[in-house]
Amino acid sequence: MSFMRPAEPVYLLGPKAWLPERIVTNQDVLDWMGTRARPSWITHRTGVEQRRWVEDSQACSDIAAAAATRLLEDYRIDRRRISQVLLATVSGDFPTPPTSPLILPKLGIDGVGVLDLSAACAGFTTAVHVGAGLLQATGGDQLVIAADIRSKFLNREDLATTALFGDGAASCLVSKSPEQADFQLIASELAADASMADIIAIRAGGSRLPHHQNTDPAKVFLKMEHGATLFMKGVDNMSAAAATLLRRLEMTVAEVDWLVPHQANLHLIRTMTDKLGADRAKVVETVQFTGNTSGASVGIALAHLKERLPLRPGQSVLLISAGAGGVSACALLRSL
Repeated sequence: MSFMRPAEPVYLLGPKAWLPERIVTNQDVLDWMGTRARPSWITHRTGVEQRRWVEDSQACSDIAAAAATRLLEDYRIDRRRISQVLLATVSGDFPTPPTSPLILPKLGIDGVGVLDLSAACAGFTTAVHVGAGLLQATGGDQLVIAADIRSKFLNREDLATTALFGDGAASCLVSKSPEQADFQLIASELAADASMADIIAIRAGGSRLPHHQNTDPAKVFLKMEHGATLFMKGVDNMSAAAATLLRRLEMTVAEVDWLVPHQANLHLIRTMTDKLGADRAKVVETVQFTGNTSGASVGIALAHLKERLPLRPGQSVLLISAGAGGVSACALLRSL
């Protein structure tokens, strides 16, 4: 595990979220797939009522830049403050090069460090953790972005996966300055469960199976296997990660004012909440109208809490995330 309690105060401006304009209902998904299943089947199994999908012309760098631009403009952040851009994604524009350098000209930024992070559904929380570490090491503000496009990797013949996912992005600035800050980072931690390292995967396109060697068209799409095992592992890993962080901080879940979990699906969120012993009224839920946006989901949900729910100064906010590869990440914030 990788526990971090900042030696000096670390602040977050934002996050700001960005969702595509295109709203895709459950009926739209079923029509796209050509299946006769009912929209209520999707809602019953996942809790998702609608999601947002990008247009064919949009790529990861586009939506990442859109979220970051919204942050920079809404907070009137001087781009010269930024020393590094961190992008959490598993759906970059290309296998090579990394996507973070492609964002810079879209933001009017140059001459800064860049870093792509691959942490799947734990992307936003992981990027905040890494950004806080780099901030303490370098002193320079870190622009954190989590962006994922899942709609372009969905198989029309796999309803269980295709019904679940949406696209989106979120961005925040990790800084030593409390000016305009929305949150202070209290502590964070990363972990991994290697036993589920390949349960969620796109099998083709990497060095294990390059595209030109692949003979199975299904392997270019996102696939979730062993559904019941995956569900319970997700519940176990998210609740265990949250409990471990709270134990390190000598806190109980009852002392946490808000929980912002990865928006995997509604049933997983609520089962995890119950296992953790938390009050469901304290849990932020956005999956109903965003779908599972992978690494961006916690950032999008945190923005929803900040902008739409009765968050008060001084309240504690626990970010909880886990996903593909068995990775998990948690962070405790204090609202300002």
